[in-house]
Amino acid sequence: IKFHVFDDANPNVNANGSEMKVWSFAAVAEKSLDSNELRSFVEKLFYITEPLRESEEWRSGDMLCAQASFAPILLQKMEQVQAQGKLAMVNQKLNTTKEIMADNIEMALARDESLQVLHAKSEETNMMARQFKKRAKQVKRFKMMQNAKNGLVLGTAVTAVTAIIIVPPLVALL
Repeated sequence: IKFHVFDDANPNVNANGSEMKVWSFAAVAEKSLDSNELRSFVEKLFYITEPLRESEEWRSGDMLCAQASFAPILLQKMEQVQAQGKLAMVNQKLNTTKEIMADNIEMALARDESLQVLHAKSEETNMMARQFKKRAKQVKRFKMMQNAKNGLVLGTAVTAVTAIIIVPPLVALL
């Protein structure tokens, strides 16, 4: 990642106008480091070096002339970023775990609600089954009584017809 700062606040002015310096900050990192963390690191470098950029060593020195004075600060900041990166990874895993647990809790609550609905439906079905069984028993008894009445009427009719046909000839014979 690159970060450029244009500095035209230099008090040294030549005949052609003001002298402008461009401060370039660049960082190369592993893929595991989040780009936002890397961008934050480069911005921190910008703010840390702001007072140092006013020094003559930084403004007019050769390439890498400020390395001796800035290297320990940079190393310390890099170690902080590395530690923060590990902490960020742990926090990310923790947040992912929290999200998974929240989803699991939501699913468990939804499952509990659906189980309650199923339980209510099963209770209703059991009650309807008991009513059906009771009504079926009543209908069975009613049909048995109807069959008994019909059998009694039929038996009486058959006996009466038989008596009408058989009794007169027997009385005549006697």
